[in-house]
Amino acid sequence: MHALLALITAATAADVPTYQWHKGETVRYYIESELYFGAGIKASARLNVRTRIRDLKLRAEVECIVKAAGKVTELECRLPWFDLAGEPVSEAQSRVDLVMADWEEFTKSVQIVIVIGPDGRLREFDCNGLPQGNIDEGRLSEQMRAYLRAAFSPLDMSLPTDPKDWIRGWQRKDLSFMMLLPYTDGTAGAGTLKMSHLDDRLGLALVSTEGRATVTQSSALDTSANGALIDLRLGGEAWIDMTSGQLLFSGFTSDGRRTASASTGAADQELAQSAALQRVAAFEPDHKSPISVVALRAPKADLPPPEPPTGAPVVPFADLGMSPLFIVGYPQVAVPYELPTSLVGARVVVDAEGVPSSFKAFRGYEALLEHVERGLKDARFPKRGGTYVVDVDVEVRLR
Repeated sequence: MHALLALITAATAADVPTYQWHKGETVRYYIESELYFGAGIKASARLNVRTRIRDLKLRAEVECIVKAAGKVTELECRLPWFDLAGEPVSEAQSRVDLVMADWEEFTKSVQIVIVIGPDGRLREFDCNGLPQGNIDEGRLSEQMRAYLRAAFSPLDMSLPTDPKDWIRGWQRKDLSFMMLLPYTDGTAGAGTLKMSHLDDRLGLALVSTEGRATVTQSSALDTSANGALIDLRLGGEAWIDMTSGQLLFSGFTSDGRRTASASTGAADQELAQSAALQRVAAFEPDHKSPISVVALRAPKADLPPPEPPTGAPVVPFADLGMSPLFIVGYPQVAVPYELPTSLVGARVVVDAEGVPSSFKAFRGYEALLEHVERGLKDARFPKRGGTYVVDVDVEVRLR
């Protein structure tokens, strides 16, 4: 009995992924981050150009060297390619573009140091090499540190230590990096981040994240009004390679609103954030096209289209006068998030009323074919007086 129990426990534990880092290994990530500030924020360049921005978008190619540091892992990262874009509150876009260009130049020499615990919890995040020759540079240095920390926050994805939690879910009662405010004076407050294992596909485990926190800027703790408090809610997902022990994708969106007890009596939006980090195999020469690890391993179908029914003519899609077909929001179950869009070829049999009577996806990522077939059920085609066949390319947009 004890031997059987030991075997069951070992089998269950083997299903729980653990992160594995190899000293000297180079890992590459592609990150995207968007920060929306409800009231806008000040943005200044070293060229004495000042403006206000409401929306800040950051994209970067990241290259990290793994270093062992006892029980924790240290990553030393650089940004071979870095791109910033901002949206003005009311002033000319050209002023914002000047500021963004200066911020990019300012950040080129940065070296990012990340310390990760055995369970994947992000312990430390620091930026070295940012200029601090005067007060303005020191202020901008702290500002960029906060924005980069927000962009890397999806890396803060912890795993359970108890095999039972892999089945029932696990949580963290701390302010994970995903729930830190992107401000220079830090974050105070409390929160809970809940995680659960949803599905497995392509040898990867899909984990969902759900967070709730009440936070404020550290400098706002002394205010007497409750208006400084922000109700922060978060949702996202992560893909973990069970075999290599690597986080291949992690992304989330969050919304922060001032508590309704503020002086305005309304839950005004303070900020919103979306951030995504994915492990990539390499980059195209222009640095703007990451080659996804998951896309490389995801099987593709490239089969000839099925034979049309007897007497049903094949009609070119262009002759139907239809707009391109999109499926938005699919899949409803797990498909690697690293495939943000995919063209799937499908052959559709349309009846005399313009309603698809059958459809077969034959080209594209196999993981998406079933969802294309489901989505085509809602398509409507022109009536042509009888049954006909049409081949379509369907673009699947996961969000």
